[in-house]
Amino acid sequence: MKFIVIWLLLLVYAVFLAPGSEGSDPVIEQVFSGNLDAIDPLVLTIFNSLGIFPLVFLTILLRNDRQKWPAWPFSLAAFAGGAFALLPWFAFGDRPKKRDLRTQGWILRILRSKIWLILLLIIFIGNLLTLLQGVSLAGYSEAFMESSLVSVMTVDWFILWWLSVYAIHRFYPDAKRKGLAWIPIAGSVLVLFFVKEDH
Repeated sequence: MKFIVIWLLLLVYAVFLAPGSEGSDPVIEQVFSGNLDAIDPLVLTIFNSLGIFPLVFLTILLRNDRQKWPAWPFSLAAFAGGAFALLPWFAFGDRPKKRDLRTQGWILRILRSKIWLILLLIIFIGNLLTLLQGVSLAGYSEAFMESSLVSVMTVDWFILWWLSVYAIHRFYPDAKRKGLAWIPIAGSVLVLFFVKEDH
């Protein structure tokens, strides 16, 4: 129930409540024009991380895809829809159902490999390097108020962070280092890195 409530609140926020200019969105214009240097580094880092979070969910959910609904369509949809795409699966699809793992063996071997997890960490660190250009909370706040994209993606980011923590605790309750999941993106990957057996 909590997932569908959050999903509905996210929809209401995105459609009716998110601040932003009434005309064209300045950040969207800069993204489509390729003028990334004009975007605040923190805004760009958060924006890029919304493409990394789905890789983490793809890894977690496909390694445990035995539930009522297949997880892979929602995991893939998260690349475009973020939490909008994942919340319905957690609300309705994450129901225990005795069945074999859906994920193909070769995909599973990749997702369980240390090389894949290290690659995710490298991508995460590479994204953080954007912050070396400078972090301005004032600049981010200004973008938040002027761009509906930034305001919605910020809320989406926090929901994805919470969902990633939930997913780790849901599928790896016995993981000794599951507290690491509270570190955004990298924490969940590190938990998987130290998990000895997949459930």
